[in-house]
Amino acid sequence: MYRFYINNIDDDYHYMELARVFLPDDGFETIAYSGKPVAHLLGENSFFVNEKGSDDREEIKREFYELLSGITGIRPPWGTLTGVRPLKPALEICRERSVEEMERIIKSRYLLSSRKASLLSDIADYQLAHVSGIPWDKASLYIGIPFCPTRCAYCSFASNVAPAEEHEKYLENLLKEITYAGRLAEENGTMLESIYIGGGTPTTLNSSQLERLISRVSDAYHIDPSKIEFTVEAGRPDTITGDKLDTLNRLGISRISINPQSMKDDTLRLIGREHNADDIREGFRIARETGFDVINADLIAGLPEENLNDFEASLKEMIDLGAENITIHTLSVKRGSRLKENDPGYYRQNAETVSAMLDLSRDMLSAAGYRPYYIYRQKHQIGALENVGWCLPGKHSIYNIRIMEDKQTVIGLGAGAVGKVYHPDDDRLERIANVSNYKIYSERFDDMISRKNEYYK
Repeated sequence: MYRFYINNIDDDYHYMELARVFLPDDGFETIAYSGKPVAHLLGENSFFVNEKGSDDREEIKREFYELLSGITGIRPPWGTLTGVRPLKPALEICRERSVEEMERIIKSRYLLSSRKASLLSDIADYQLAHVSGIPWDKASLYIGIPFCPTRCAYCSFASNVAPAEEHEKYLENLLKEITYAGRLAEENGTMLESIYIGGGTPTTLNSSQLERLISRVSDAYHIDPSKIEFTVEAGRPDTITGDKLDTLNRLGISRISINPQSMKDDTLRLIGREHNADDIREGFRIARETGFDVINADLIAGLPEENLNDFEASLKEMIDLGAENITIHTLSVKRGSRLKENDPGYYRQNAETVSAMLDLSRDMLSAAGYRPYYIYRQKHQIGALENVGWCLPGKHSIYNIRIMEDKQTVIGLGAGAVGKVYHPDDDRLERIANVSNYKIYSERFDDMISRKNEYYK
């Protein structure tokens, strides 16, 4: 057990999060301290940080990073940045400096590797060129469909395997919530910039249910789906049919997600999916014939028993299939997932291999004409690495960008949805969460409805 006494701080949270990048949770303790080091405290494996008493958090974190690196022999490429949104401080610098200056400053301030700093530079370049200023007077709408055909081993989302009658019962309540939230939006003059229906897997619903859902959103918010960025996840290819995609396309939806995670059949079986790579190819074929403008595909780096060649083959096929938007995720092993239960320390393994996968994805996607346009990180990701969204120029998702900026209200409807109200005057977000379990959502539906009023206090 290592003990780190951090001098001249009131809260050890940021330092604890940095230590977690290097050491297991049960392998260290960070302690807020004030004063001179006391000899009896500094026994074996105890260290005193910030002896000079600096009150600059970033300076203290840089000292702590170097100490942790010396102890463990590793230098995590994101340096002292531990937050979900590494682009956020980069864009703040870009408000006053050039992108080139930002890259230099962020490397020095946060000890980023050259490759990660240049990645932030590339994303900032794309957003500054292709994305207009944040429309605070508009909102995003997220709707959760908490059902999947099976539950993946790494999944910690609001996702359930449930019979068809449960789908219908849930949908009936969701339609009421959409109507109520739409009326409040109209009364308060709230317009939508983008709509995202996720989950779970929305295409677990049948064609008739999807039509009722999309039509209710269109009516409640007075929008034409073909005139707004409107995305529906069809992530699991075993839920895709020509009838469902025809329905979505006819209603004006132009963007869907088909999320293979891997194109290796053995991996798909291992993570709990009941489809194979041919089903993914068939899903793409149907979507192309139907005429969708943008197909997003997700791949995960670090899936069990996959090597660099496996990942390369999956990515090459996604590029060959022509997905306009490809998100490369680093595997995150979260509480509530089967993988976490079976191997709690899995996310501390294979960091070098996964880092090589991310480097390879950057090289391959750049060569194929894709640009990185958004980025985020999660806890318990292998190697404390990142997720990056890539797109063909102009095919980015404004919803993905806004959700990472944290500077726009997101109205969240359905089980598992987490809404956010943005207060621009003090640059503050207020979270408004629905319950995650679809049965509890129905049982407490009146409460779910009343929470919608909190968006318009």
